[in-house]
Amino acid sequence: MKLGRHFIILCAMSVCACVMVSCGGRTGKGRVPQPSDTLYTREAAMNIYAYQPERALQIIDSAVIVGNLHEWAADVGRARVYSSTLMGSEADSMLGGPKDVRLDTARAICERLLLHDSVLTDPKRQQDVLEILTYTERMLNDTVGWLKRSHELVEVCHRVGSLAMFDGKRTEAEIGAALCTMGQMEEGMAKMDKVISALSDARSFAALDALIIASKRKIVILGSHNRYAETLPVARLIIERLDDYKANPEPYHDGSHREPKTDEKREAYIHFYRTQAESYMTAAYSSLGEEGNMLAAFKQIEQSVREAAKREYFAQYKALQQQIKAEQEKAKADRAHLMVVAISILLMLVVVFSVVVWSQNRSIVRKNRILVQQASDALKYKELYLNEKQTHEPKKVVTKPNEMSDDELFREIDEIIVREKMFLNPKFGRQTLMDRFHLSKERVGAIFSKGSEYATLSNYTQQLRLEYATKLLVENPEMNIMQIAAESGFSSHKYFTDRFRQQFSMPPSEFREAKLLVKDGTTDMV
Repeated sequence: MKLGRHFIILCAMSVCACVMVSCGGRTGKGRVPQPSDTLYTREAAMNIYAYQPERALQIIDSAVIVGNLHEWAADVGRARVYSSTLMGSEADSMLGGPKDVRLDTARAICERLLLHDSVLTDPKRQQDVLEILTYTERMLNDTVGWLKRSHELVEVCHRVGSLAMFDGKRTEAEIGAALCTMGQMEEGMAKMDKVISALSDARSFAALDALIIASKRKIVILGSHNRYAETLPVARLIIERLDDYKANPEPYHDGSHREPKTDEKREAYIHFYRTQAESYMTAAYSSLGEEGNMLAAFKQIEQSVREAAKREYFAQYKALQQQIKAEQEKAKADRAHLMVVAISILLMLVVVFSVVVWSQNRSIVRKNRILVQQASDALKYKELYLNEKQTHEPKKVVTKPNEMSDDELFREIDEIIVREKMFLNPKFGRQTLMDRFHLSKERVGAIFSKGSEYATLSNYTQQLRLEYATKLLVENPEMNIMQIAAESGFSSHKYFTDRFRQQFSMPPSEFREAKLLVKDGTTDMV
């Protein structure tokens, strides 16, 4: 009897230990960072420092604690946060000082780093530190310091070699701008002109980026001396090079650390600097009294802003889709975790098993409701994006597919398929597109495998049908699942249910129930 009591106590203690280990293995508030955490890295901090400087600094400190980052490298990250964050007042407030105390702090950190052995022995690390320090001196309006550090940076870039040579050219333009600021206008302009001339025909991203910065510096200096007519050709040069980069991105690929890593980031880069160049031209035309040219340039800016809004809608839709996928993976991990705990508890205590299962099931139901809400939000942003696109762009008809790239042709065909709801036809498939758009079987396959995010036409069609089905589930409560499957273009009720469960981690009936509860405001369980 005594042995049985001890066995029960031992089982209960084992269950508690399993639960504690399980909870302790999850990240959350108050949790001690672990070395295996990918959250605590310099890259994670650099991804958010522009708008969340305090959180970025916390990540850097944690990365040092867990051994992911050396203290000197952490100081490089801290200096970049202080010097380049867009939330300057927040950073100043964190340091408890007056305006721009963050810049003084960044300068002090960089000057200390330049004397550190890990930096002194590595020209590339010196380059990183001097780039931050040069920028900081310029932001502090310390022209002498700016000029001094720029000269040092040029020398280091020459020692690093390769792509760093273009960073050296960029810095030479900075020196030219500093000389102009100090009153040595002729010498400074000559130095900037020499840099721009050397970079204007080079087809690499590092050269393009350096050319843009050098051109901007020249435009600012010219504008400060009311030489607006001379800024126009420089601004046009920026636009011409960006247009060439957009049309022919491959020759520009050089592995530079500044180069955008995705198509979306490349588009954002082009849009940002093109809009700046168009703004310079608008200001110049306004100052010169050329109203017609000014209005034309302003319309270009307006069009760029409209396109940026459309991209923002689509980016939000994509972000929510990624968030849904992450939540689905987390839900699968939670269910796997639940099974391990359940097996342990079955061997120990049936009562404790029942309690844990009830608690976990409640958590899964709540997560299902969150997934449903996120799916609805994603569809809403997608509809906003499509509506914005249809409002400001005329309806297009694919007339010359052979002259279009795969991604261009996919966007045109996708717009027609969605607008006409062609995917609702159960017989919709490759032959439909071949007949409708006069395409070969191979071209149809390439459109989706190379020109879209979908591997096949089947995956694309399934995604559209499932999105349409989610709307029917909520907006038509009188329809049963079989009717919704048929209305959404699925030829088989079972196939529809299987695909829906795979996509949303729950069957259609649970999705409908969870969505209605969210709609009624009952998002928590008692």
